[in-house]
Amino acid sequence: MNQLSARLFCFVIASLFANLCIAQTIDEMVNYQIQKNPQEKIYIHYDKNSYVTGDTLRFKAYVFSGSKRSTAGKNFYLELLNDKGKVMSRVTAPVFESTASGNLVLPIDSVSSAFYCRAYTESMLRSDSSFIYTKALSVINMSKSQANVNAGSTRISFLPEGGDWVENVPGLIAFKVTDANGMPVNASGVIKSGNDVMADFATTHDGMGFFAMSPQPNQTYTAVWKDNNGQEHNTPLPKAKLTGVSLHVENITAGKKFYVFRSPTANDADKQLTLIVYANGNIFYQVNIDLSARAMSTGTIPTKELPTGILYLTVFNKNKRPVAERVTFVNNHDHNFQIDTSLTINKAKRGLNQVKLAIKDTIRSNFSIAVTDAEQDPISANADNIVSHLLLTADLHGKIVNPYYYFTDKTENADKNLDLVMLTHGWRKYNWGTDTAKVPADTVTGYRFISIKGKLNGLGELDKEAYGTVTMQTDTNSVMLPMVVNKSGYFFRDGLIYYGDAKLFFKFVDKRLNANSVKLSVDNGLIKSFPYPFTALTPDSAAATTPPALSPRMQDYLFQLKNTRSLKEVQVKSTKVTQVQKLEKTYTSGVFKDGISTTIKVGDDPRFLNYSSFFQYLQGKIPGMVITYPLTTPQVMWRNEAVYFFLNGFQVDVSDIAGTAMNDFDYVKIYDPSMGGTFRAPGAVISVYTKHGKGFVFDSSNKKMIILPGYTTVKEFFSPDYASGIMVSKPDLRTTLYWNPNIIMDKENHEYTIKFYNNDVTRKFKIVLEGINFDGKLIHLEKAL
Repeated sequence: MNQLSARLFCFVIASLFANLCIAQTIDEMVNYQIQKNPQEKIYIHYDKNSYVTGDTLRFKAYVFSGSKRSTAGKNFYLELLNDKGKVMSRVTAPVFESTASGNLVLPIDSVSSAFYCRAYTESMLRSDSSFIYTKALSVINMSKSQANVNAGSTRISFLPEGGDWVENVPGLIAFKVTDANGMPVNASGVIKSGNDVMADFATTHDGMGFFAMSPQPNQTYTAVWKDNNGQEHNTPLPKAKLTGVSLHVENITAGKKFYVFRSPTANDADKQLTLIVYANGNIFYQVNIDLSARAMSTGTIPTKELPTGILYLTVFNKNKRPVAERVTFVNNHDHNFQIDTSLTINKAKRGLNQVKLAIKDTIRSNFSIAVTDAEQDPISANADNIVSHLLLTADLHGKIVNPYYYFTDKTENADKNLDLVMLTHGWRKYNWGTDTAKVPADTVTGYRFISIKGKLNGLGELDKEAYGTVTMQTDTNSVMLPMVVNKSGYFFRDGLIYYGDAKLFFKFVDKRLNANSVKLSVDNGLIKSFPYPFTALTPDSAAATTPPALSPRMQDYLFQLKNTRSLKEVQVKSTKVTQVQKLEKTYTSGVFKDGISTTIKVGDDPRFLNYSSFFQYLQGKIPGMVITYPLTTPQVMWRNEAVYFFLNGFQVDVSDIAGTAMNDFDYVKIYDPSMGGTFRAPGAVISVYTKHGKGFVFDSSNKKMIILPGYTTVKEFFSPDYASGIMVSKPDLRTTLYWNPNIIMDKENHEYTIKFYNNDVTRKFKIVLEGINFDGKLIHLEKAL
């Protein structure tokens, strides 16, 4: 911006650099905000870009804070909304390794003209609600006629850099011109004060541009401009403040150069300033600026060692009030990691295809991959994806067109265009106030996964705490959990993970207390409804809401969905199921299903009952695992970290395992410390399954039973194996040929192979692979084959 610098600062004879020092009180205030309010953001990888009513929508969500994986949220919520904002379907899922996945069916007979996906975590509901994930879906609904969308009137927005336009202070005014759908429009014009032309302006990229001016006292300014249709408009500019502070930032080779100005009539508080530069929950740069004897100060923020992402600059005055703010983007091209792909492609009807993935890095990585019909789901090279969303668009307001362009184009011109995006898309990271240390009322629960928050009504006040047990039964597992009931009849436990409904039975340990004489009420701790009003989104383009005439191929697909919703298998010759697969199917579900683990079928080991305890049996069987006091109060360590235990799919204390009868153990899965993150554990995990877990029917006498909903059951992706002899009675018209949201790779499992069969009609495949690693690096790979 050399030309801009000349226009803004030609009056500057010499630049005086501010001296670096520490302002402890402001430092504490900013740190409090960024640590106490980790603004989470969500990106969702969908199995395809467009759907028809009746389709199954499959998704994988990635949860970040700044440019790093977030660990704040434990529960994920996705809601399908109609054009009125009514929730049509809802999915809940646990957040593991900063990800969550699931699916839902788009209602086939809905008359809604639009469909939206809204997603959030409990942590996001405690923060700025304007950053809640909301996306307008592209859905062809044959039950609803969709008229062409008129782009409507053109509007222009003028946005002073730093927040305010100040009299007698050089300032930059950015602007953006859009139609009614938020799409960019080219425009040009002049700035007038009365009949005098003060400056001219024109859009330079995607409806955005800037000009520089120093507003004068007692003057009002009007933009006289024409849009791309030649229509003339008159728009007043924001009124300049009489006094204040202005902030300007520009890109230089060494980093970010900043200029801080004050007005000639600035009050004393605006002459003693502090600039704070922060991102990712950390303050990277801080400087005190003394403008008591001069009107401007400048300095350079080194950025070569900073992570790629948005950098936030806030200027505080002596009273700790923010007086200017700015966002700028740092792109050190260090945000991605590499994956190698090897393809064996067969586009014949129902031909077998293979994609081999390999990583050289040893850092644990988590991927999702989709293979679709590229003719029905075309490549969108610069559209929003995991990289552009988590590093850019999720932290800004307003529509950003083709955001991935700013990451693929490494020219200086692209950097200038990206700075226009920073200037023109409104944001507010924190709501700074005079009392920033005050914690707002927290009405959103923050339990670890599903909880049991229960109340026994009708007991009256107990003399002392009582002990009871809650037995939970799901379709595949059951577990007995000890509970402490306080004097008022309340009990609580969190950290539970299960899918579908669970039956809860309560029983007092003290037989003198009769649970049958009380009424049991229980809550699972999950958010029941979204607490904010619905705001409809504008479509990305007029064409997006006006689907073209359906091709015969898509008409057949839509008809097939409406009549069957799934392919009908008339002959199935399955491959032989291994003993381990049988055990997995019998016992495990959710995150425990399959995975990288060591398994022991203790129920088939004749030596098992010769041991006095499960922990004595386990001693010496796992290299590196240390077990002390196996017969009394077991302590289990692996690589200096305590081992976490699950019983029939529910997290329990080691004493719960020790108290289980030896003849009840049947199956054990052991996950080494590198897998702990999958279960939100700092170290290793041992999952134990008992014979009762296969569906033991508990006697309900002297117990109270209630239904407690769990996470939404995930529908397994149907991928036909034509080599096994499956014959489909109707044509195979699937548009999603393969979907896998949970591919895990690490130093011991650095290769992964997927296989899928073509349908009957697809001639061109699209492969989209997205993912993260434990260092917060991202990958987006999109190919048409």
